[in-house]
Amino acid sequence: MRAGGRSGGGGGSGGGSGGRYRNPCLTMHQPWASLLVHGIKRIEGRSWPSPITDRLWIHAASKIPDPDTIKAMENFYREIYAVNGITDIKFPDHYPVSRLLGCVEVVGCLKSEELVSWEAVPESVRLEGLTDFCWLCERPQKLVVPFEMRGFQGVYILKKGYMREL
Repeated sequence: MRAGGRSGGGGGSGGGSGGRYRNPCLTMHQPWASLLVHGIKRIEGRSWPSPITDRLWIHAASKIPDPDTIKAMENFYREIYAVNGITDIKFPDHYPVSRLLGCVEVVGCLKSEELVSWEAVPESVRLEGLTDFCWLCERPQKLVVPFEMRGFQGVYILKKGYMREL
């Protein structure tokens, strides 16, 4: 799903994989954070282009997700995966909050109109492109034991103390 040289910059104070971010992290609300690190969600949508193309740590915000939101998002992903004939999706058993959950690799960033017309990716991926900028995420990795930490807005650098525990 790599987007080649179509990766965007901006959205904060960072650069690409060789830029100012070392161990970048993004805080997200649940259930989206867990769906991303479980590999179900493959596009992270933002109103700004991705400031990195490299590993991105995912932190779950402190807001407890509404059960109706969880159900709606799980149904959304069931529907879009079914477009490509995929019906066996293993959703997370729970959606922890205020935890570092794992990481993904951001391999590119496209504008929504580019993603929805990109025929090289499955239609189900194109259906995820509902925002201005679509961060293409691959290689999700869950932490065996997510650990508690405070998150911040935007993309930020994980503190060194957290990195020692990983």
